[in-house]
Amino acid sequence: MGRDERTKTNEIDFFPKLKKNTLMRNYKFHLAVVVLISLALGCSMFGSKENKLYFCEKYDAVKGEIGESSKFTTGTLTVMVDLRPSKTKIGVDDVNINITDKATGEAIETLPFTVQPNMDYIYFNDVAFNKAGKYKVSCLKKDGTVVVSGEVEIVNK
Repeated sequence: MGRDERTKTNEIDFFPKLKKNTLMRNYKFHLAVVVLISLALGCSMFGSKENKLYFCEKYDAVKGEIGESSKFTTGTLTVMVDLRPSKTKIGVDDVNINITDKATGEAIETLPFTVQPNMDYIYFNDVAFNKAGKYKVSCLKKDGTVVVSGEVEIVNK
């Protein structure tokens, strides 16, 4: 047996299927990891583009929202309107905050507020909720166009 024949024998792959399956599994695993990371980064970079109406106990110009929640006890709270996700402005001088009882569909109260057309982040202080229940709260333009809505649950103290 010559030297070339011994070298060829040592180069024979005795487990070709094992290596191929291992490489394929590693490829699929790495591909799945790359896809998941891409999805996570894509979602965080592009985030939600929806405006929102939400609630807090009060708003402080320095600290921001204090006591943000969707469930409160009876009393007054602050309604927040955030239009920054869609990069839009309120576009009017006057809006109404409309409070509707979710159980009955009855409009409980409509409160007028003055705003500035260039605002995209607005707070409405001292909105009273004196009765327990679930409410839909909407910010409306004077022509009735809904800017944004949110829901809140009020429980007795």
